[in-house]
Amino acid sequence: MEEDDELKCGNQSRVIESSQTGVRIMSEGGDAQARVLLQQIIDFLPDATFVIDRQGVVIAWNRAMERLTRIKAEDMLGKGDLEYSLAFYNVKRPVLIDLVNNSDLDILSKYEYVRREGETLISETPPYTHLYGGNCYLNIACPLYDRKGEVIGAIECIRDITEQKQAERALKESEERFKLTFYSSPDAIILGRMQDAMWVDINEGFSKLTGYRREEVIGKTSFELEIWANPEDRDKMIKELTRKGFCENLEAVFRRRDGTVGTGLISSRVIFLGKVPHIISVTRDITAMKEADEERKRLEAQLIQAQKMESVGRLAGGIAHDFNNMLGVILGRAELALSRSEPGGKLHSDLLDIQKAARRSADLTKQLLGFARRQTTEPKVLDLNDTISGMLKMLRRMIGEDIDLAFLPGLDVRQVKMDPAQLDQILANLCVNARDAIDDVGKITIETENAMLTYEDFKDKPYAAAGRYVSLIVSDTGCGMAKDVVEKIFEPFFTTKEVGKGTGLGLATVYGIVKQNEGYINVYSEPGKGTTFKIYLPAQGYNATQGQIGDAEEEIIGGDETVLLVEDEPMLLEMGEIMLKRLGYDVFTANGPGQALETVKRCDKDIALLITDVVMPEMNGMELSERLCSLKPGIRCLFTSGYTANVIARHGVLKEGVSFIQKPLLLKDLAVKIRSILDTKVHIPAANNER
Repeated sequence: MEEDDELKCGNQSRVIESSQTGVRIMSEGGDAQARVLLQQIIDFLPDATFVIDRQGVVIAWNRAMERLTRIKAEDMLGKGDLEYSLAFYNVKRPVLIDLVNNSDLDILSKYEYVRREGETLISETPPYTHLYGGNCYLNIACPLYDRKGEVIGAIECIRDITEQKQAERALKESEERFKLTFYSSPDAIILGRMQDAMWVDINEGFSKLTGYRREEVIGKTSFELEIWANPEDRDKMIKELTRKGFCENLEAVFRRRDGTVGTGLISSRVIFLGKVPHIISVTRDITAMKEADEERKRLEAQLIQAQKMESVGRLAGGIAHDFNNMLGVILGRAELALSRSEPGGKLHSDLLDIQKAARRSADLTKQLLGFARRQTTEPKVLDLNDTISGMLKMLRRMIGEDIDLAFLPGLDVRQVKMDPAQLDQILANLCVNARDAIDDVGKITIETENAMLTYEDFKDKPYAAAGRYVSLIVSDTGCGMAKDVVEKIFEPFFTTKEVGKGTGLGLATVYGIVKQNEGYINVYSEPGKGTTFKIYLPAQGYNATQGQIGDAEEEIIGGDETVLLVEDEPMLLEMGEIMLKRLGYDVFTANGPGQALETVKRCDKDIALLITDVVMPEMNGMELSERLCSLKPGIRCLFTSGYTANVIARHGVLKEGVSFIQKPLLLKDLAVKIRSILDTKVHIPAANNER
């Protein structure tokens, strides 16, 4: 190359300008002005820049290069033989600028990538290969041309892009984290346009929640798929987003692909994609939690109801003892007075009214005890079909001739164990209730059937026991009841009847009896469609010992045996003595356990029967019977009380084989009970030492 075609620092300088094909020399000359201008242009460049000629000799090394390499220009200018590579790699080797004139050099592995844009080469230097490791550099190299278009050298610029690469890496990591969160979250995540609710993307959690596949959703709007069960929920969310830019924990009802609905807790934010506002929302499925909360509230309501019923039951049981004592005196005196008065007279009629009122009061007490589930019972194994058949005549008289009573007994119905009197109470109360619900003429139907109930059948009764039951169904064609009435019908003293026409204890009594017998009761009713009560009683697996309940009046039969009556209430003691003597018995009385023991010690006669109250001062009736049996072996015992069953049970009276009669005492009931004890050939022990 001739001297005037060379570009040598200090001898000749050419002003250069960038072009698509490299850097072209615009003017030549050796004057100082041109050299200064060229040096100023190169030094002015913010990127580290150096220039080599065709022989690879450094002819320019700007200030940015000095700062990068800490090598002064005067120490590098004029050096060749790949000397400039020492500044970057501490070894002599080809670098990017060397590819300008020789594309066969194997230096590609030294860079992240190398690409060409025209004659310009662009690459990135990995931070771990660079002498100044830790930073990443962008290298740009291109050829230099003279005025004739001949390549006379090359130029390379080096830019520190560490911060840019860190930002790119952080952005990439952020995007990866976002994708990981978006697509793998168990919650439903949706990205959609704010303006028209068109979905841009959804995650797998959304598909699992709603049943929609991704391809069924993208490009469609929430309105098209009717995902909002209540559109006003979305309006509420948009209002919050517009006002605050975010919405948190919005409870909304959504509709799944199969049409079922669920409840979600939505949190959303407004984000901008290409200056277009979008909504990204996260929905957590709280359907199960809502159902559990509703179940909890329902159970709490049941508990409150049970506690209320229990409180009223305790109140009923608390007054039963004194109430029964007073009724016993009234009924006893009325019976005696009736026996001494002339039938048909005014006094006889008045006494009948007194007796009738007292018996109704006694029945009311039994209802209170039945409601409280504390009524003393004598359970027997019953065949429901036979037992109910024996009650039909009485039930028909009770409901009247205008109402048809039908009994549909089931086939091979299993036996149940309960007090026949309680079954009588259940059917009487239900039939009277049905009669009052029927306007003019109608029909009452009684049915029985076997039932096998599972835990699923008792999902609204969490403490129920699955198993074999016998179902007793009483339905009517009456006026029916609204839902709010059905929810209250078993509450004590609740009634829909007029004042004076109902105590509000009938259905509460039925409820209490059923619960006392470990059964369950359901009611189905709609206004104008009648009512059906369905009672489930535990089935028994052995033969019945109780015959039918008939309507025949039992003859009052007394005796002449010696009886000891123990009662701490003076009026009842006197009344009991009168009744027993009227039945023909030889009677000794005692107003407490102490006096009873003294009487037995002094008595020369054989005492056949001890009739004693259960709850007394000094000692209870069971303890007294044990003491007397040691003094008079073979004496039989009949216990009586006006207290509730749970109180009596604590004294051991309700054990199997122990005889008991509930106060108030009626002459006929007392006569029958005494004869059933004294006429028994097989001796039944009066007491049991297991207490």
